[in-house]
Amino acid sequence: MKKPFSRGQTQVLFRHLPGAVFEHEDYGLCRVTSVTQEVTDEINRDALFEAMADLLIMWTEPRFIEKLPDPRDAQRRSQYAIGAPKSVQFEPFPATFICRRCARTARFSDLQRRKATGSGTCVACGGTLARIRYVQAHNCGRMQELFVPARCESCGNEHVAFLDPGRVKHARWFCAKCKNDLQAMRMTPCNCAYSASISGAAAFSPEKWLKIVPTGDPSLHIVHAAAFVNFSDTASASLRTAPDSMAIVLGRIWGIVPSNVEALLEERQRVSKEAADSEAAELVEALRAVNPEHPKVKAYDQRRAKPKGQDYIVQVNALLSKHGQVPAGVPRRCAMEHVALMDRTHLTTTTDVADMLRRRDDEEGANAMCKAAEHAYQRMGIRRVRVINDFPLTLAAFGFTRLSRDPARAVLSTFPADERGKFPIYALSSETEALWFELSPLFVAQWLQKNGLLPDYRLQSEEDAWACLYARIPGLNQNASEPAYSERAAVAVRTLLHTMSHVFLRRIEWSGFSPSSVGEYLLPGSLSFVLYANRHAETRIAGLRRSLSSGLARGSGMQHNPATNAFTTRFAATTAAVAPGACTVSTIVPSSIENCRERPFTADRYPNLRQSEPYG
Repeated sequence: MKKPFSRGQTQVLFRHLPGAVFEHEDYGLCRVTSVTQEVTDEINRDALFEAMADLLIMWTEPRFIEKLPDPRDAQRRSQYAIGAPKSVQFEPFPATFICRRCARTARFSDLQRRKATGSGTCVACGGTLARIRYVQAHNCGRMQELFVPARCESCGNEHVAFLDPGRVKHARWFCAKCKNDLQAMRMTPCNCAYSASISGAAAFSPEKWLKIVPTGDPSLHIVHAAAFVNFSDTASASLRTAPDSMAIVLGRIWGIVPSNVEALLEERQRVSKEAADSEAAELVEALRAVNPEHPKVKAYDQRRAKPKGQDYIVQVNALLSKHGQVPAGVPRRCAMEHVALMDRTHLTTTTDVADMLRRRDDEEGANAMCKAAEHAYQRMGIRRVRVINDFPLTLAAFGFTRLSRDPARAVLSTFPADERGKFPIYALSSETEALWFELSPLFVAQWLQKNGLLPDYRLQSEEDAWACLYARIPGLNQNASEPAYSERAAVAVRTLLHTMSHVFLRRIEWSGFSPSSVGEYLLPGSLSFVLYANRHAETRIAGLRRSLSSGLARGSGMQHNPATNAFTTRFAATTAAVAPGACTVSTIVPSSIENCRERPFTADRYPNLRQSEPYG
């Protein structure tokens, strides 16, 4: 009886999607042909397609992404089918067998022709037959079995054998009977969009040929997934369509609006409808004629003269007017994600933890927590640290590449279309616990000024600093296709956030997790980053609240130097700008520095950075 094939959804998302090669417990090496989906209505489609579009911007060669319908086109979004992975269909692959004893090699079709498939052993020596563990693959997404020489001219095709010394360039085909050398591994040319893109000095590049790759090599199937904060479609729609929503969203991020944004917008919308209701207006006027001082008349007049939240809008407008700006347009996705985390999740602040400790008569622990929070602000410029108890993250796999993750060196392939002709997007949503770090805009602005990246404005408050950064560094709220994204100041701030995030990832052991099991999510527009348990399940970071105080007090390795307005770390100097990078706004970034699209500041990459003494 065969063992059932069972894998977790996260394993399926990254290791068992169509096109992947894996080893089955019973059937050996197999290739995934399709994955059925379980339809879900919990995914914010607009947020998914915006996050996906942000990633596709990284492909500057249109031919490399032409297989995917453009997610920015609302009409073409219907060509995608979104759902969670449900069941995996696969087939044996590759179908080329090698004898473990004598190395004789044959395709399955040849074995069938010789009637040698019944025993699973070599007819020449009796050794066990096993699947050969190499395939050919190309950057365009093509994958096929190894080319096997047709025959030995002296001994026929039954004695073709494979010599595998462990390195592909030394591998050979030979005759197991006469021991004659037959040929080296064949390089198969590929006439594809990727090969056509190679020209000039690299016209004879080996990248125009298929590469021989072990079946267990992770580069054989690289899944590309968009990550985003999954808030409701209705919340997204209200934030995009409500008048003055931009000013209200900015006010919420900057600490001016103290209450829930959705509730505030609903109240303003209700007042607007009330003002447009002629029948209600006639009733109020009739009541006014009888009793002008009636409380309902006064309340009606007050609502019309000054809708709820109008003071916040006026304050935001006044702050931005100092820099010649007005809050126009609709809020960006990263801003809406920040507001959604504030208003739609359960947050625990350092003050909440201190109060909890005091209720347990642990005054010493409460004081340590308050001291740690003050330490984080004064030494590192961290304005606020919060625990998100239900961080709503969604990962959506929309395609894959082979051999390289680099958009300049790989064609992005879609997963095979379903029976309706729609391209599947495999999405997993979860709520996990996370740490949310937010930097002080005043500290960041002063840091930029010290390094000549921001004019020397006299900033009196954090609200002034927020408005200055929003107006003067628009690239913090843009995606990679927009011109201001690559401005030096925007790159510097994103890289500062990325560096600090990696510092805490390296020091996360006090939470009970290893750095490799914690992911990061960057929100540059609000100067914040989130560290979350990336198991993508119902996961909790053990002992987080109890460890938060000591972790902030001793675990950072980073400080803000008031004398120089510079951030310094044990392994990263972050006191100047870097060249434009590719760290996508509001996107998941691998926790390994080597895999990041825009690496943090390091002294070896930027030797001319001014550095102060590291925090000891």
